[in-house]
Amino acid sequence: MEKKEPPEHDNKKRYYSVEEYLEFERKSNVKHEYYKGEIFPLGAGLEHNVIKEPAVDYTKQRYTIEEYLEMERASDVKHEYYQGEIFAMAGAGPEHNLIFSNVFGELYASLKGKPCRPYGSDMRIHIPENTLFCYPDISIFCGDPITTDKEKDTVLHPTIIIEIMSKSTRNYDLAAKFDLYRDIPTLKEYILIDSERIGVTTFRIDAHNRWVLQDYKTLEDIVLIPTVGVSLSMKEIYNDVKFT
Repeated sequence: MEKKEPPEHDNKKRYYSVEEYLEFERKSNVKHEYYKGEIFPLGAGLEHNVIKEPAVDYTKQRYTIEEYLEMERASDVKHEYYQGEIFAMAGAGPEHNLIFSNVFGELYASLKGKPCRPYGSDMRIHIPENTLFCYPDISIFCGDPITTDKEKDTVLHPTIIIEIMSKSTRNYDLAAKFDLYRDIPTLKEYILIDSERIGVTTFRIDAHNRWVLQDYKTLEDIVLIPTVGVSLSMKEIYNDVKFT
């Protein structure tokens, strides 16, 4: 994983053209809103009239978990944490966002009223066994999520994790991240959805406590999620998705 810094910008400038905003936004690892010449970090609200950068001292090489959480809770940008290092998360493209909406909507409807519930990418998960803090695209928890401290904004022990792969995250999601996720004692299934082509890969724990891989490669396939008794058709997952 490579640490990324937000792009530089002119904090002294107060008003931007639409063209300047779009040029800045396409280079940024942080999402911003634009209104009447002013730029606002996403989620900051239009009452702010300056661009705020993440409260992270990128000149420091190692951080404690306490330092990371303090900075993350004050930041407009989401970061992952692993063994003392902090990594800015990349933004998502339109295909990714559409797939997320399709899958989350189907899961929410299928699990409504049941003991397992899906959560989106704002749910921060901690894995004490290897120090990772991360924001999976979708996570499913059976029973009430267990929080790590009084802030109740970081949780432990997901049952299922779903990641939507892009070109920049594919290798990480398939290899290094899966290795880290396997340290979660409650994890039963890990599902990877390709956002660049038709394809879903699932890993499930079998009766011998081994991870078993299964691929789904056509729109006629049905993706099984046996841990929560849900199945998703590939047509539902990729509904209205147009690959570029």
